[in-house]
Amino acid sequence: MAPDTPPELAVPKEETVEAAWPAVQGLESKQGEPAVVEGDSADATAREHVEEPTSEVAPTASHGADGEASSESPAGSAAGQAVGSDQPSAVPEPVAPSEDQRRPAPLPATANPTTTTEANASATLPKDRDAAGKVAGPAAVRDVPDRAPERELSPSMLQLRDRIRGCLSYFYQRPEDASKRSPWGIMHGLITFGVDTDVIADGRRVNAIALLCANRPCRNMKLLEVKDGELRVRNGPGYQGHEGQFLHMLALSKVKSDYPIRVDGHEFTVADLIEYEKKTCRAGSELTFKLVALSHYLDSDATWTCDRGETWNIPRLIREELAQPIVGAACGGTHRLIGYSAAVNVREKRGEPVDGEYLRAKKYVRAYHEYGFKLQNRDGSFSTSWFAKPDNSGDLNRKLQTTGHFLEWLAFSLPDDELTDPRVLKTVNFVLTSLTKYRQQDWEVGHLGHAVRGLALYNERVFGDKPGERRALLARRPGM
Repeated sequence: MAPDTPPELAVPKEETVEAAWPAVQGLESKQGEPAVVEGDSADATAREHVEEPTSEVAPTASHGADGEASSESPAGSAAGQAVGSDQPSAVPEPVAPSEDQRRPAPLPATANPTTTTEANASATLPKDRDAAGKVAGPAAVRDVPDRAPERELSPSMLQLRDRIRGCLSYFYQRPEDASKRSPWGIMHGLITFGVDTDVIADGRRVNAIALLCANRPCRNMKLLEVKDGELRVRNGPGYQGHEGQFLHMLALSKVKSDYPIRVDGHEFTVADLIEYEKKTCRAGSELTFKLVALSHYLDSDATWTCDRGETWNIPRLIREELAQPIVGAACGGTHRLIGYSAAVNVREKRGEPVDGEYLRAKKYVRAYHEYGFKLQNRDGSFSTSWFAKPDNSGDLNRKLQTTGHFLEWLAFSLPDDELTDPRVLKTVNFVLTSLTKYRQQDWEVGHLGHAVRGLALYNERVFGDKPGERRALLARRPGM
């Protein structure tokens, strides 16, 4: 990289990826603002390889340039048709474990202390320690297993892998346009492939994270601002839809805390954004996205004081979130459930005990796994009323919205050995078939982003594709 290249122009590296990244030369825009790094380009070709979804109608046209409001709508906002007799008429929603229930049960005499279970989760031996016995810090943490274990794939799983990769390649080769999407829309584009995500800006293919961290305009809107010398993220339609949402997306993309951010001539890093999210924690508010972000970037035993003088830590964030409902939360509560799993996954990855609020959250998520499958429709889709009740609307846009989020959560939170459960495969196939058959549909960007991310996570965990290496794989595939 040239010595005078502004640091924020570098394509971000996922913090655990060791792949070789090409050096990138900096460019200047006509307005004097730093230009953004150009990414790979590829011609897109398509091939027919689809399976017909069952009992589906063509999707209705999406509304609005980004659909900022619709993607984050609460449960039950769409009217759906009655579900068939195969669906339960009422399913009791899980209840968060009580203070007594969160205490781990005694270890059985024959328990293997290196195996994390509900019973012995608090006694797990450390796995990620250095020579001095110190637990590895956040830079060593992954939210999901590094790679899928080597296994012999059946012909049907090989076919599924190729179909998923073809679908991912198709959408990778068709990046979002920053002149047509707001920052909210671009953020929902970048969640699909993380550090590998590109967008079109000023007629060029550029890295999405570099674009946002350079505060370049997206549909003439800039995501970041400086107030009283402090880095802040704008909230509201077209900007950040939730407190901590942008940092949470950087965390899910594994962007390092020293990655630079430039706003109006001021130099910052992701670490400055972390400090802002810490100081603005509020009791009784939605802390879902802060929980994901701060669990990733902070040590598990970190304690901080917000700007109101209150003491906070990760267990308190979990406790505050557990006190709030799933039904009615952002995107039907799937983001809240991902928040619990993110905190637990990081804890387990660091080899630290899963006890107290962590164990309470883990049990809650496991209860919701089974509850969610009871709301699965016969075609593999998820209830169009989220976790509120069984429902099966004929609107494919709505079905992709709920099922895409459901798949994203499952791929993020299920244990390895449950990812090939027939119920999961039905969900994968529904999302995959919907996106292939209606690939030219102008999907609402949030619905599409979460659905494609669900497939990308599943592909990573089951078939071993690794973030940071997907660019070369997907740019050269023929699409679908």
